[in-house]
Amino acid sequence: MLETLSFSLLKDEPIHHFITTRNGGVSQVPFDSLNLGNLAHDKKEDVLENRKRVKEALGCDHLFIGDQQHTNTIGIIKEDNLEDLISSPLPFPKTDGLITNVRGVGLLTLAADCTPILLFDPIQKVIGAIHSGWKGTELKILTKGIEGMNNEFGCQPSDIKVCFGPFIKKETYEIGLEVAQLFEEAYPEIIDQVLSEHPDVQKRYLDITACQKYQCKTNGILEQNIEFMPINTFTDHRFFSARKASPNQTGRFGGAIVLV
Repeated sequence: MLETLSFSLLKDEPIHHFITTRNGGVSQVPFDSLNLGNLAHDKKEDVLENRKRVKEALGCDHLFIGDQQHTNTIGIIKEDNLEDLISSPLPFPKTDGLITNVRGVGLLTLAADCTPILLFDPIQKVIGAIHSGWKGTELKILTKGIEGMNNEFGCQPSDIKVCFGPFIKKETYEIGLEVAQLFEEAYPEIIDQVLSEHPDVQKRYLDITACQKYQCKTNGILEQNIEFMPINTFTDHRFFSARKASPNQTGRFGGAIVLV
């Protein structure tokens, strides 16, 4: 039985969605138990079984996952390219966001301190799933996703609901000065909100929430159409945390969504 969370903004909509925790799968320590990623270090058959359980719980015909490489690339799924994507062994290389208007096509984004973002336009009936780590946030992948929904499907930003799953929060998100410099260049208008001082002068604290809110605001997302889960993956043991674990020794939880 999967342990999942859901967004109040997406309740009573013609979709199924959820955020998984690390519970309800078959992977062994340290990937226990619902690891949906890190195929290079967990047993492939265990990860595939875990993904099968997510697919069944979501109730979709097909489940797509981008080859997440911390890009700002958005993949598009439509009726006219669906069969080619289904038959491809790697339909979305170096892709960190997916959007579709096809019913029955599930989207899954993976995270372990990074931000899983689910999007839904109830007017055009379009969904999205985005992986936004620090690099994707610096590259403003959420903006790319909103633009993709508008350009490909005619979605108006004022109609789009944007929901942020659990991620590492500012009080525990330490970064070095090189990364801090990238955020100074990407978010100069709100840099005082994005970065804060750290006891170590070679580090800063990073506020991903401020960056995501800024992207929503500048892209015309209405405040009432934004929801954040108030969960810190670094401190909440229900979720995988890459920064808390030894290198390569943690799994990935996910955000899943499908039009029904």
